[in-house]
Amino acid sequence: MQKKPVLIFPAAIVLCSLILILLVPGVSGEESCNLIRMWGPDSRGTNLTAHGIAADADDNVYVADTGTSRVLKYGFDRSIVTYWDLTDAESGHVGIPYGIAVDASHNVYVTDRKNNTIQKLTYRGNQVWGSEGSGDGQFSNPTGIAVDSSGNVYVADTGNNRIQKFHSTGTYLMQWGSLGATDGVFNAPEDVAVDTYGHVYVADSGNNRIQKFSPDGTFLQKWGSMGTADGQFVHPSGIAVDPSGNIYVADLTSRVQKFNPVGELLFSCNTGGETMDVAVDPSGPMYALWQSGPVWKIGKYGTGTPTPTETPVPARAFSVSVQTAVIPSTQVTPAVTIHPETPSSLATAMPVQSPVTAASPINASATDNATTNAEQNEEPAGTGRQAGILGNIPEQVLTLLRNLFVGGK
Repeated sequence: MQKKPVLIFPAAIVLCSLILILLVPGVSGEESCNLIRMWGPDSRGTNLTAHGIAADADDNVYVADTGTSRVLKYGFDRSIVTYWDLTDAESGHVGIPYGIAVDASHNVYVTDRKNNTIQKLTYRGNQVWGSEGSGDGQFSNPTGIAVDSSGNVYVADTGNNRIQKFHSTGTYLMQWGSLGATDGVFNAPEDVAVDTYGHVYVADSGNNRIQKFSPDGTFLQKWGSMGTADGQFVHPSGIAVDPSGNIYVADLTSRVQKFNPVGELLFSCNTGGETMDVAVDPSGPMYALWQSGPVWKIGKYGTGTPTPTETPVPARAFSVSVQTAVIPSTQVTPAVTIHPETPSSLATAMPVQSPVTAASPINASATDNATTNAEQNEEPAGTGRQAGILGNIPEQVLTLLRNLFVGGK
């Protein structure tokens, strides 16, 4: 009798193990990515290059369109709803946007690699900080940029082989790193990302590895080496972190690799071209910016749970329907934003009436009165039956005695 549980218990363990292998994220080979949608630049951006991509919680996608000196914002239907032009025709200033990040307030941060500055683009104007050099707050070919949950800005200062940290207003806070291949140093770091705990991840491109640091810049971990096998990299150029702390790394092998917070590979996603950067929507989808021949493309991918493929909207996908917002680097200029119009069908929609089957007040009142009267005339549960039984006891006793005496004769 006691052997059955012993036989069933191992079977339960095996079954639970199989379920965990199939369902728990973090098991290599079980996750995959599926292409949801793909789109490219408008006609003005054809045959040019983009390097940075970012996404916000509202399913907007931002691209540092390096070739046209613009920052593009795509709406949920993948049409361009806003763009910032970093070229000033009057002064001759030309900005070269490279890395891009977006904070929770939809402020956009861009590294201007040519001018060694950072531009913060808002709907009220822009701020610029930095200059060429190796001192605090100066840059040499800055590339990647990231913003943490507190609004602090991290910059991959590629030419100076370091990471610099700033307040959202541009105030210099700290830095770490130097040229090298040991722990905590870099060889041309190209991108940076920050998780919800403040851990900083750096795509150490020249060393073909990822390094992880504490919020104060203390080295914690590293993984990766040169190669095309799983967990290896060929010039990792983009890095992003999702809300669960998983790390996505883009390199020049036409793929994005996903790792858990300790560097274990979860899956490898083939994007279709030389991958420049990667971004993660807080709601789950992954975006990859990649180059196919002379044209750059954006792919939206589902990760983990399969996501239905979206139907493209060719008529609106790549049209620019806003005025150019020129942003000189020496002054603040309001940015132009065009919000989508509300469909007239939504504006004139009437509230849906309640079904006619609802009881009217009169019927409801009559029903309530009938119920009340019934409750008032009804005896407490079981009272009538108990009285009948008790009333019959004497007669039953007499009948029993009579039968006994008759039987005794």
